[in-house]
Amino acid sequence: MTRRILIVEDTPTIARVQKHIALKAGYEVDIAESLAQTKELISKNNYFCAVVDYILPDAPSGEAVPCTVQAEIPTIVMTGNIDKKTRETVEKYPIIDYIIKENKQAYQYLEKQLLRLPRNEDIKVLVVDDSAPTRHYICSLLTRHKYQTLQAEDGKEALAMLEAAPDISVIITDNEMPNMNGDELCTEIRRLYNNDEKAIIGISGADSSDLSTLFLKNGANDYLHKPFNSEEFYCRLSQNVDMLTLIATIKKQANTDYLTKLPNRRYFFEEAKKSLKKIELDEGNGALAMLDIDHFKAINDTYGHDAGDEVLKGLSICFSKYFKKYLVARLGGEEFAVYFADTDKQEALKRLEGFRYFIETNSQEFSKAKIKFTISIGFSIGPVYQIDELLKQADLKLYDAKETGRNKIIS
Repeated sequence: MTRRILIVEDTPTIARVQKHIALKAGYEVDIAESLAQTKELISKNNYFCAVVDYILPDAPSGEAVPCTVQAEIPTIVMTGNIDKKTRETVEKYPIIDYIIKENKQAYQYLEKQLLRLPRNEDIKVLVVDDSAPTRHYICSLLTRHKYQTLQAEDGKEALAMLEAAPDISVIITDNEMPNMNGDELCTEIRRLYNNDEKAIIGISGADSSDLSTLFLKNGANDYLHKPFNSEEFYCRLSQNVDMLTLIATIKKQANTDYLTKLPNRRYFFEEAKKSLKKIELDEGNGALAMLDIDHFKAINDTYGHDAGDEVLKGLSICFSKYFKKYLVARLGGEEFAVYFADTDKQEALKRLEGFRYFIETNSQEFSKAKIKFTISIGFSIGPVYQIDELLKQADLKLYDAKETGRNKIIS
């Protein structure tokens, strides 16, 4: 989805730089050089956010800022200087941020903010505090930066909400609460989730120099003393979210095949082992299919490796769509695997046969050279609770499929 941004700036060179940054960040851009143009554009368009110059020819005292804020457009203010009077005027309004236009760093910071805002829409933050006004205030700060917010009155309610919404990324918790204090909540969260899965920010109005240490020792990532400065709050929050995002990216790269973007062999084995352990306790059956492109070496030899890569990529897209509910991976070369967790044998075979037929009839669409190919499949089902053994059985069935004519399933 393309988001539209309004840049309010009367200096053409600065407006061009801001436009370049916004386009690079994926926005559609409108530029207003005056307050009058700003009002006109706002009346005609919906904006995801705005970057507003504090001083304009027809708005010398920051009048453009309330114009965008009152239109409920998240606003970043850029100004040439930030004296006490300007700061007080800017801080009266619920803006995202203000940036001083003094050096290259300012525009790098602007780019970071423009990249963060769309990302924040997918991030859930749980605010835990027994004071309703405090919860509402923190949630208003979060909403301004487009975070999704949830609220809990104490630690016990927070744990219940985490169980109901495990995709919560950040927990901001007060310490002094009934039923369960914030430091106790940290301990419970860390029993369930690692630091790279959830970020915890402790907050408290208590005058205790030991409280920050208590929070950090019990698993919090950060700590803020109430009342806190909104700028510091945003900086601490952004740093923790950036950390989670970076770790998630590194994990994804470590677990993903570089060419097909499917899970790789390492990730496949880890997840299948976990699943088989659970299935064994429930006395269920895991199943595994090994799939191989027929005569793939001939495709590379005839059409070249680039064409072979196109075939692998096209097939992988089909895997992602056709086996969305199941664990799929590229094990290496032209070999793929699909793991079925406690699935009925006939249901799994029916889906595999449908996939085999789809590839047979549509494979020419995967590459520019219109290369037609087929796949062979070996299928094995438990009770086997070791992934290596299940894989070995499926691989033997795949060998049989290859030896007896290809383009078939052997189970």
